[in-house]
Amino acid sequence: MTGLLDGRHALITGAARGIGLAIARAFAGAGARVTIVDLQDADPAGVAAAHGMAGHPLDVTDATATEELLDRLAKEGLPDVVVPNAGILLLAPATEIDPDAFRKVQEVNLTGAFVTASAAARRMTEGGRIVFTSSLFGLRSGSGNAAYAASKFGMVGLMQSMAADLAPRGILVNAVAPGQIATEMLEKLVETRLSQGLPDPRERLLSRIPIGRLGSAEEVAGAYLWLASDLATYVTGQTVVVDGGWQVG
Repeated sequence: MTGLLDGRHALITGAARGIGLAIARAFAGAGARVTIVDLQDADPAGVAAAHGMAGHPLDVTDATATEELLDRLAKEGLPDVVVPNAGILLLAPATEIDPDAFRKVQEVNLTGAFVTASAAARRMTEGGRIVFTSSLFGLRSGSGNAAYAASKFGMVGLMQSMAADLAPRGILVNAVAPGQIATEMLEKLVETRLSQGLPDPRERLLSRIPIGRLGSAEEVAGAYLWLASDLATYVTGQTVVVDGGWQVG
């Protein structure tokens, strides 16, 4: 895939680990100049340096800090590919979720994505690409998933609206919806359930996936690479599902 993103500058949030880092590495391997951001304690600068990229600390819910970062990046060329990927997970029945915890998930996952995408779009002058990270649970939900699913369903609506708004300016807006992917987020879910004396969820998850295994972050990153490249110049307003067949299993 070398050369697919030659000459482009990509900004990826929540990219110090997991799917975000896999996207960053895929983009860099395809020729893009990559800037990753994440919370300070995730050490985005250190992670980026280890992979030959630039990195900055950023709380994506802070609109002022986001605007300031984009202004700083403009000195070396504004990003023309933006991936609002930062997110947090909260799994609990709706009746057991504290309202403040619910708001926090929406603030990070949905408002943070909006802040990043809208700030970047205002600065895009010659087209561009925005690729949101939604989720399989942004298309269909289930028990114990009220907060996370609400944020990811909302993201799909946000993506579709921005796609319509920005298409006349040549900015293509899409989303990727990963299924069950082997990441630190999933590992923490397993640890939490086991610590609560609950069954290991991986057996049930695998039984739902026709391919018979969890996906890798690198497999998900390929969808972002396609949407960011000139292989997808007539694609906008779409959600690309990468789930190993979960929805049809």
